[in-house]
Amino acid sequence: MPPSWYSFTDEAANFAQEIEKHMVTDFFALELHLRTTGHVFGEFVLHFLGLNRIRSVIRRLKVVRVRQGSWGDEACPANCPCDTMNWRTQTISLTALEDLEINGFEAEDHELDFLKLILHSAPMLKTVIVKLSDEISSSDDTITKKCNIFRAYPSVKCNVYLSSGK
Repeated sequence: MPPSWYSFTDEAANFAQEIEKHMVTDFFALELHLRTTGHVFGEFVLHFLGLNRIRSVIRRLKVVRVRQGSWGDEACPANCPCDTMNWRTQTISLTALEDLEINGFEAEDHELDFLKLILHSAPMLKTVIVKLSDEISSSDDTITKKCNIFRAYPSVKCNVYLSSGK
C-alpha cells in the first residue's frame, strides 16, 4: 500500500512532463511493457497517451502486461490511488491510431474498460489484436462473453488469441 502522501496523479504528471521534455522526434509506434503487480494500469496509460505529441501521431500501440510470478496475482488494496474511477469516463482523441495490440490480457474489468475507451477514442482504428494471458484457458466461457464488446465496432478487425497462439 502506498504511503498516505502518495499521489498517483502527481507521479503520472511528473513522468509525462519528463517524457515530453526528452522527446526529440515524432514517432508512430509505441510499445509499453507494464509490470502492474496487481494494479490497474488504465489511468497511467491514458495520461501518457494524452500527451499532445503522442496522441496526435501514434498509429500503432502495443501494451504488454508482464506478470511477475505471484506478485502479479495481488489485487489493488481498497482506495488504491491507481484506480480512481474518473479515468474510465475520460475522453481522449487518438485520431491517428490504426492498430492496437494487447498482450497478457486477463479480461479483468479494468482491462475491459481500458479496451472500450481506446475503441471509442480511435476513429481510424483498423485492427485490434488481443493475446490472452497464460492463466486463461480455451474453456473459459466468460472470455467469449466479455470479448463481445468488439461487436459494437464492426469496422475494426478484432482477433483474440490464447497465449498458445490459437
